[in-house]
Amino acid sequence: MAFLRLVFLLGLAGVAVVGCTEQVRRVPVPDGGGTIDDVGTDAPIALHDVGMSPDTNGLSDVIIYAHSSGTLFSFSPVTTTVTSIGPFTDPTGANADPMIDLAIDSAQNVFTSSATDLYAVNVTNAHVSRIGTFDVAAGEQFYALTFLARGELHSDRETLVGATNMGAYYEIDPTNAHTTHLGQYPGSWLSSGDLVSVQGLGTYATIRHNGDTHDTLAQITFATDGSSTIRVIGPIVEGSTEYRSVFGLAYWGRSVYGFSSTGQLIAIDRMTGAGHLATMDTGTMQFWGAGVTTLAPIII
Repeated sequence: MAFLRLVFLLGLAGVAVVGCTEQVRRVPVPDGGGTIDDVGTDAPIALHDVGMSPDTNGLSDVIIYAHSSGTLFSFSPVTTTVTSIGPFTDPTGANADPMIDLAIDSAQNVFTSSATDLYAVNVTNAHVSRIGTFDVAAGEQFYALTFLARGELHSDRETLVGATNMGAYYEIDPTNAHTTHLGQYPGSWLSSGDLVSVQGLGTYATIRHNGDTHDTLAQITFATDGSSTIRVIGPIVEGSTEYRSVFGLAYWGRSVYGFSSTGQLIAIDRMTGAGHLATMDTGTMQFWGAGVTTLAPIII
């Protein structure tokens, strides 16, 4: 069985915790694709300038994708706009099952997970095709999906991994949804919402303890033998403002981008975990996931 070592940065224990409410979790809504307060719009919505410089690495076509339970969005860090692509629909044209999270490979192929199944997504129209059913224990759901960059876990290929609401993480076969258990978050840490992996930087995650009133940014390093190390970076806070339910993560330039359950877009400092509210004008009141290619551009 894989093992985990937990490393705390100095100062984390000194962060004030306000209140004691439980973190809101994603709960699939019955009767197909909608969700409570899922109010996506088809019109592009300008985001506030979050200080990103134009892409100088020839990757201006890199798109960050995000979603609510029923709607797929794209976000361009170059033009700082969010666009609603459309509702998730199955091959019959009916609403697809509520989608819990999203992952993107180096070729910008998009995959989503429902409570039970893995899907491939057509990003031009948000149509989904079922790949298979996850073979995990009843009640486990993949709250966090990402492709690990080639060489991070396997030397010859990218690897789709998912972390569950039970604090376990698995390798997932993107051709049939078969899962292989890799490890468990230690010290009662749980997946707060997402993972994102970028070639040259590694893998970032939002994690939490039960009862936390903020999410925490961490970095996970995977070894080829299936073991891993979790380094806690810091709480996602901005002064007295605490950011929680960060269900989607992506990366571009210098920042980790967080997409929250209340529709916030949060720029997160990859060195400290500190958050900055980029905008609430995202076109939805709820994000459930986000992702970006493993070859997203890096600005040092």
